[in-house]
Amino acid sequence: MNAPPTRSVSPPTTTDTASAGGWPPGRVLVVAATYNEAENISELVSRVLAADPDLQLLVVDDDSPDGTGTAALRLAAAEPRLHVLIRRGRRGLGSAVVEGFRTAADHGFAVAVNLDGDLSHDPDDIPRLLVALDPPGGRPADVALGSRHVPGGAIVGWPWGRHVSHWLVGWFTRFILGVPVRDGSTGFRAVRLERFMRLPEDHPAGYAFFEEMLWQVHRQGGRIVEVPITFIDRQCGRSKAGPAVMVAAMRDLLGIGWRAWLPWGS
Repeated sequence: MNAPPTRSVSPPTTTDTASAGGWPPGRVLVVAATYNEAENISELVSRVLAADPDLQLLVVDDDSPDGTGTAALRLAAAEPRLHVLIRRGRRGLGSAVVEGFRTAADHGFAVAVNLDGDLSHDPDDIPRLLVALDPPGGRPADVALGSRHVPGGAIVGWPWGRHVSHWLVGWFTRFILGVPVRDGSTGFRAVRLERFMRLPEDHPAGYAFFEEMLWQVHRQGGRIVEVPITFIDRQCGRSKAGPAVMVAAMRDLLGIGWRAWLPWGS
């Protein structure tokens, strides 16, 4: 009896994929970490690049099963201001943002702006963050936060439970970590890379990165300012902040609190 014919199966890709082409010189790189945002990626790219002709955008995708990274690569082939990195073998919002910021520094950018990939942050607010970072005739800042909790800020579309958890994290950041901001968990922020690259490199891989980064900047004497924004909950796709992700974030936050209060824990 003849054996059935064997079929060659290509091994899964384990190396990163990056968009081709060079990087034009620039000052500000917008970083969007994505996972399963195929419904939003085209609009995200067009709106970010339309916000200012000098902006460039880096999409850092964690090998989304829905093809977000592949769709971004197709867009990048026709847009020199769009860059894409599809990461394989590692996951996490915080680690993706850190990788994006370090990529920005490696390519000579002075400022990185992070925003969510689900369009809950309005790209039209990016110029306002940049002005707050370098106000004409004013005092420069190291971080400009898009804040939901300063006068003029707002949140649209959240259930009450998310408001409660968000308030608790904000309270922890302000009173336990001692960072004098009202919205420490916002991911919408402009960061001076000269300051960021002086921070310790062992950032949390998940959501707690945002609070930890502010804590590190503040303890180094950096200046943080807040700019009011309206946060509109995602209209397409599903949030990736499930129970396991949030438990991990709370565990990381408690670890940062330990380091903040106990000298031998820092």
